[in-house]
Amino acid sequence: QDTVFVAASIPDTTHYWGDDFVLSLDTEGDGSPAPAHDDFQLYFRRVLDSSVVFRGRNGRWEPPRNDPDWRLGPERSGGGWEVSADNHRLGWDLLLRLDPAWFAGKSGRLPRVAFRIYDDDPGGWFAWPAPRDSVPHSSVERSPSLWVPVKY
Repeated sequence: QDTVFVAASIPDTTHYWGDDFVLSLDTEGDGSPAPAHDDFQLYFRRVLDSSVVFRGRNGRWEPPRNDPDWRLGPERSGGGWEVSADNHRLGWDLLLRLDPAWFAGKSGRLPRVAFRIYDDDPGGWFAWPAPRDSVPHSSVERSPSLWVPVKY
């Protein structure tokens, strides 16, 4: 009742610091065509110190304090979220704890989510929901209108 968990187990035997798991979240559920102020991107790298939590603004993802060099560093929580990760020989696991307020929606609309991972070997992006046609998987996170409504 007081926490929403997102757990990911990513098979990947080629350890690379830049492998990532991304949760894109439209908190108001309006499904805008590009990232807006109510949209967030929790961008977790395999080495968590290099992770960033972005907020949508003017159709783009903006880093905290508008600082392009800002990274999570030793912090593992903030603003209603907490993350932990574990590397092992077969891949890596990530556990994200979110306050339910992230999923409140607005005006009867359900919040919307999308997920993406990056794996340096085979060098590919993999998204859910899968993109339409021949659109690259990495484009899904830039289009809240493609994200899936969720009720927790």
